[in-house]
Amino acid sequence: MQRREKRELREQEIIKNTIELLSQRGFLDVRMSDIAKGTQYSMGTIYSHFEAKEDLLLACAHALVLEHKDLLLAIHKQPIPAIEKIITMVQCSWHMSMQHPDLIEIDNLSMMPSVWRRATQTRADRLNQLHVEVANLFLAIVLDAIDESLNGHAALDKAETERLANHLTHGMWGLCVGLSSTAQSGYASTLCPESSEEKYTHFTTNYSHFLKGYGWHETDPEAVFERCKTSAYKVMNETTWFTQTEQNR
Repeated sequence: MQRREKRELREQEIIKNTIELLSQRGFLDVRMSDIAKGTQYSMGTIYSHFEAKEDLLLACAHALVLEHKDLLLAIHKQPIPAIEKIITMVQCSWHMSMQHPDLIEIDNLSMMPSVWRRATQTRADRLNQLHVEVANLFLAIVLDAIDESLNGHAALDKAETERLANHLTHGMWGLCVGLSSTAQSGYASTLCPESSEEKYTHFTTNYSHFLKGYGWHETDPEAVFERCKTSAYKVMNETTWFTQTEQNR
């Protein structure tokens, strides 16, 4: 094995170990010395790969976002309407947030300006480029959905359609983040005490109304969301970090 390959494998081992530590203890309670101890590498070796803890956080987030990209590619290949691809991806996002909040926290923290200021530019640029790739993949699906399934936009020219797609995409992810954050908050605990099913109903209802506002006409949206949830579980079970168990479902 060449030296470069050994270095890459060592880096992946450090990232995997760090994701597990961050998942268990959180970013603030994990030190670089903890990572060195967990991997049995010296501090010098850890710092030869990552100049700061923030660098390592971005590398962990990059590994997780790669799985998001793999999910999106797997969904994109499915022989289903574009609108169902969107709902399937939204279902993935929702269930990852509900069942793996520790991993979602890594991704969220990695986007904080204070983290980017302390990380190296190379790590920051690499993660940003991956986010752009994922966004463009999703945007392409949204454009297909506007053409196939959303009524009232036939008169728009190309530029107007692209602007609509960007607005829809922005609103869709904002809604998903907001709903998942609310579901994990004390506000949701008051409204839906000990009821994950009621939280899920809030999620599906709000998303149905959101899509209807953009021209989605569906007589049985609940059936579509249930069908897409099954597809979401299937692709999530092909990932390393976001696999679903029977207990999660």
